[in-house]
Amino acid sequence: MAWIGIIVGTFAGVFSAVAAYALYALPLWYSLMLYPTVGTTSAILTILVMIHLPPGLRPMAQPHRDELRGTA
Repeated sequence: MAWIGIIVGTFAGVFSAVAAYALYALPLWYSLMLYPTVGTTSAILTILVMIHLPPGLRPMAQPHRDELRGTA
């Protein structure tokens, strides 16, 4: 789930920085500050949404060895 959050956060940050500079004519320093702000926020929100999904809709992952053996 974290990888999906990182990917979504990266694309959201890049898109917001480029759109702020090109479409809204914001200063370059402001656009560069949007990248980590929007990227981090969207990554955290993506992970939180995926945690609250029903078990059948969550991304599949391989169980760890400890989970297979039932030991701590």
